[in-house]
Amino acid sequence: MSNITAAQERTRQWLESQQDDLESLAESSVVDSVNDLEERFSAHTFTEQEDTEDDVYTDEEISTTALGTQLGVKTDTYIQDLRDLMNSINNIQTVGNVSISNSTNVHIGNVTNINGSIHVHALSRKSNKRRTRRKASLETPSEKKEECSSHEGELLESEERINSDVFIAQQKFKLPKELCAIVPRHSWLAQRPMEEPTKLQRPVKYVVILHTATEHSVKRAINVRLIRDIQCFHIESRGWNDIAYNFLVGCDGNIYEGRGWETVGAHTMGYNKKALGIGFIGCFMRELPTADALSMSRNLLQRGIEEGHIAKDYRLICHCQCNSTESPGRRLFEEIQTWPHFYNIAQDEQR
Repeated sequence: MSNITAAQERTRQWLESQQDDLESLAESSVVDSVNDLEERFSAHTFTEQEDTEDDVYTDEEISTTALGTQLGVKTDTYIQDLRDLMNSINNIQTVGNVSISNSTNVHIGNVTNINGSIHVHALSRKSNKRRTRRKASLETPSEKKEECSSHEGELLESEERINSDVFIAQQKFKLPKELCAIVPRHSWLAQRPMEEPTKLQRPVKYVVILHTATEHSVKRAINVRLIRDIQCFHIESRGWNDIAYNFLVGCDGNIYEGRGWETVGAHTMGYNKKALGIGFIGCFMRELPTADALSMSRNLLQRGIEEGHIAKDYRLICHCQCNSTESPGRRLFEEIQTWPHFYNIAQDEQR
């Protein structure tokens, strides 16, 4: 009995002597394991030769730290990027074999919710370009000549590359307003003509200006809807083969293809087989179309002359001069009278 008591006393004394070491070990085990793990991964660079099964699977145990555990980081530590932010929020953990079946919306691991907006800034290369230009200005003519000859192929290759900064910071290329781009029929989802269209004899002698007597818009999507409604009305209600106009002009500054250059229209009785019909989308009794719409319509006439669709000495007339109608609207009719090639039918008949 005395031997057992003596053994217990020796064990108690040993535990008391090791109490301080055990407490310090318990406090630092988590921090040491995390620091060792980070140092091991930061100091080691994986390559394709090292990425083998023996390197991936190890028997070492990795301890975990709970979210919010103080790791002795100074309060003035600066988080440099989003990766450091995520590492400071999430806790390190390991997951063993997991088997999941017949489940949806399953997430394993930590979930980080950030309340607020995250801004991603794209760094431009303007500063580098400035330094390059300054360096080039300090070089002597002989040095510049040698450098150009040695790097001629490299410069040609770099010119063909696409610079992403162009699309982020600014619009590099802009179409000149004097160009007349025509939106084709398939872009506004036009129906096919009900019958085979009749060919128009070109170059035409007359060009008739009309308006659609509908609402107008500076947005392309709305103009597309309006044109489709007009085509449906002309085919189903009027019984015509297709939309009446050869071209339509939107207040968004776009020219939309109707029947086109080569097809007889159904816009003006008595002039369909010898004239092109250009309809402005909208009703212009008290106001004019936008400046872009007027400019593009003049460009369309010039393009028609250059491509041989319109005669060089063509006559520009309005719908109200040929039929009893308000089209193209009183305000637009006053504007068209100031354009070149305007033809006054009434004065010609009086002569």
